[in-house]
Amino acid sequence: MTSILQKVLDIPSVLSHLLEVDIKDITNCKILGQEQNGEFILCWNLSDKEGSCTAVGLFFYTIKKIQVLIKLKHLVNIVQASINYKNSVLGYVTKESFEDCMEYYRVFIIHLDYPNFEPVDLNVNNRRQTMIQFLYRKRKQPDNDRFLVFIHETSITLYQVEETDSVKNHLNLKKQDQVVNQFSWAQWEPQHQCLFYIHYSNMANSNSDEASLSALQFHDEPQHETVLNVPLNLPNRKRTAENLSNGYFDIPVPLCVHDSMLDVRVLSDARGFVAVCHYYLYQGVSAPLANDHLRTVYLAFSVTLLHHGSVVHCNIAGVPMVRAYESRPIFTMQGDQHLLVHFPNMCTLLLDVGPDHEPNCHIVIPCADENRSWKSTIATTIGSAGTVVDLSTMTVFETKITKRHLIEAFKQPDAVLANQQAILHYFIVHRRDMDIVNQLLNSVVDNGLNINCSKLLQEILVGSAFAQVKRSLLSDAVSLARYLPITISKHNTPLEVKVNGYTLSLSQEMLENPRVMLLSPRQRLIPFRDDLWTRLWELLPGGSIIEDNATSRQEIPRFSNTTVAVKLNVSLVCYQPEVLSRCSTPLSPGGSMLANSIANIAISDLSHSFHSSSVQLPFIETDTSAASKQEHVISVNLRELSMHLLKQSSMRSNKLRNRSMSEPNAMHVHAVATKYASSQLEISRSLCAHLTLAAGVDTRLHKQIGFQLIDNIEDEQRRLLLMVLQRLIHAADTLAFPLPQGFSSFITYLGYKVMSATMFSQYVRCNTFLLNVDVMKKILADIVDNKEGVLKKLDLLQSLPHSRAKRLMNQWSHPISIMLRAREHAAEILGGMSIRTNNYRRNVKYRSNSGVTSAFPSQHRMSPLETFLELLTAKGKYAMLADIDYNLLVDATVASTKENLHIRKVFYNLYVYIDLDRAFDDQIIQFQFEVPHEFWEPI
Repeated sequence: MTSILQKVLDIPSVLSHLLEVDIKDITNCKILGQEQNGEFILCWNLSDKEGSCTAVGLFFYTIKKIQVLIKLKHLVNIVQASINYKNSVLGYVTKESFEDCMEYYRVFIIHLDYPNFEPVDLNVNNRRQTMIQFLYRKRKQPDNDRFLVFIHETSITLYQVEETDSVKNHLNLKKQDQVVNQFSWAQWEPQHQCLFYIHYSNMANSNSDEASLSALQFHDEPQHETVLNVPLNLPNRKRTAENLSNGYFDIPVPLCVHDSMLDVRVLSDARGFVAVCHYYLYQGVSAPLANDHLRTVYLAFSVTLLHHGSVVHCNIAGVPMVRAYESRPIFTMQGDQHLLVHFPNMCTLLLDVGPDHEPNCHIVIPCADENRSWKSTIATTIGSAGTVVDLSTMTVFETKITKRHLIEAFKQPDAVLANQQAILHYFIVHRRDMDIVNQLLNSVVDNGLNINCSKLLQEILVGSAFAQVKRSLLSDAVSLARYLPITISKHNTPLEVKVNGYTLSLSQEMLENPRVMLLSPRQRLIPFRDDLWTRLWELLPGGSIIEDNATSRQEIPRFSNTTVAVKLNVSLVCYQPEVLSRCSTPLSPGGSMLANSIANIAISDLSHSFHSSSVQLPFIETDTSAASKQEHVISVNLRELSMHLLKQSSMRSNKLRNRSMSEPNAMHVHAVATKYASSQLEISRSLCAHLTLAAGVDTRLHKQIGFQLIDNIEDEQRRLLLMVLQRLIHAADTLAFPLPQGFSSFITYLGYKVMSATMFSQYVRCNTFLLNVDVMKKILADIVDNKEGVLKKLDLLQSLPHSRAKRLMNQWSHPISIMLRAREHAAEILGGMSIRTNNYRRNVKYRSNSGVTSAFPSQHRMSPLETFLELLTAKGKYAMLADIDYNLLVDATVASTKENLHIRKVFYNLYVYIDLDRAFDDQIIQFQFEVPHEFWEPI
């Protein structure tokens, strides 16, 4: 597996090329800082014939350009620097050793237009870590600059400096203002001109201190304001300091002032995304003491997502102490929606924490051993997501998660379900790369016996439907997409993964009332100022521009497909396709469901769609019933989703989370629901086609499809195809997704060809296989009319509805069918039911066939059949004579006399009891069939 870190450039080599000097003449090259525009401030020691000196320059690494700012007269150990927006004043911090062998920080500023003048000493001489940072303004003011001086655990001071010719060094310090008294950690965010810092406060009636993260926002005006105050759960600083030797890592990119006891990084962007990343090590309370090389610890981090009001926790157990120190994680953004956490030589996490949807579907990728030790030298750059720099080697890297990384993580034998679902979600929703999804689908089919196969298919169905609908929505209706289901994963479900022999645990919890931590837009110095904090307020759960109350409200739930499935479990019990009509379940106003579903399926951007014209279904999309189950499922989905969208959008009509989203109306609700219902059918159709192809059945290579395709493929292909399509049925039924028309008949016949008769009958009784008219005709024609075959047919016919079984019995010319139909017909006549059908030839007189009426002759030359027909004729008072099918009764009698039936009993036993003292109104008639037991089993 390739490394996550891809080398971009080596700064010393590029610097020597740009300066046109030998690389041996450049020593001690260091990065001193990075400003708002993304350029690096570099310093290096340059040796020439005149001697050695320290040079400072601006390096634009994206275009590989260097601008030398100043060459100092002698060698200076500079550890950090900053420059004003005009590139005219440079502030830098040196680290020098004095007579007591202790290192002290000193701060200077110098006017670059007058490099020969002595720099201005700010009289800061401190052993605590010290750094300097210039502030940038949105509106440029030429001769007045401000900068901050950080002194760890002491103060943060704001200075104002003016460029003037009235003083010797052309720089005049005008004012000092202490903005922060004491802090243990601080980070400067140059893109938003805000300061994050952590401070401790004494708790009443407690010996411990409570840590808080605050944010200070600077403006062009002299005023600045505290906009954020978040309580943190950090270890007791006093106890930690006793067991951990303090030390400073001078990391100027990003500008961060802290010691070795606290490792925190804040990531933010202009959309309101704010993530506080905290990395730490801890050891169990009952862990035995051991040497450092034998001791194991927990390697852990937490990411506080302020825009979601939640916290993601991760810990890796049993890591040796030495390796834990070398595996300091890298936190950086990967695209717009993901936060990448890379542990060198161990693993990489891709956290889906963007503002577009709830934090969910986090990916864990095991990493190969890179055979190198980073030793806490990797720093994240500013303004370029995914770019990091190794401060020890001055090498710029790009963090890149390739498709190969994710595919290998998906196909691992011990891959957990949640990780596989997250990878599918990443490719479907975020990358929209359906070619990779099809590739992963092949591996799912290869491992079709896995119990998680159906869950993975559910993730494909839900994610693909969401992605397809969101792509096609108009800008006015995009706000409704946040109510649609996006994944089947639950954000509060813990994840446990084995990575390189270690156990990684990932969990998530919600913050309690996160809005109380943030200043509302009305409470700002300038109300409703459009900046990072206003957008963060909008993204918070329950956030709104027009409301300032900090009352925590529940986040709006997404539509749940399983609720529709529960309702379908009830409605499908009494569902009667013969009664329903297509025109009673429209998909959109003014047309039938079928016509509108076809019209709405044609969603734009088919090149990125799951649908592919080169892959077709293995059957013809037709349904023989008047109204299909597919239509019923679509209508229920459409109704439930429309009600959900209408309810939620009306509740939020005046409380939109984002001002850029317009207010949805009823027509938007109907448009979104219609597109989603049609997309469900399109996705299930496409998934069925690709699963068939993944099972090794390429319909493009066969001349026939449908039942003929099943007859022509090999037995092993039938078994694999049946197993895969069964997983699809389970996934679709669980989520109430409609299946293509003709699918139920196709899989029923496929099951008939693969399974034994007993197992197939069980599937039919459990309603897994549906005996539609078309598949029943095919199965009945395929079964031979011998003794066992007749029993199979009768068993299947018993499982059908009465009307459907009767139609099929009319088409079966076997004597058993004739006798059963004659029995039912006679029972209906004697019961007083009038059956009018044009299929019977009623005008043919039964007496015209004297050979038949002489069957079973009695001493009066009258057969029982003739006696019964006379009785039915006399029954005309109760049923019209035209309703009596004489030919059917005659044919049944003839069939019963044939020798090949091996009749052991008389087929017709007519018991006619007629009381001559009564009228025909009072006669009692009993009619009974006795089918030979060789053919008929009790039902």
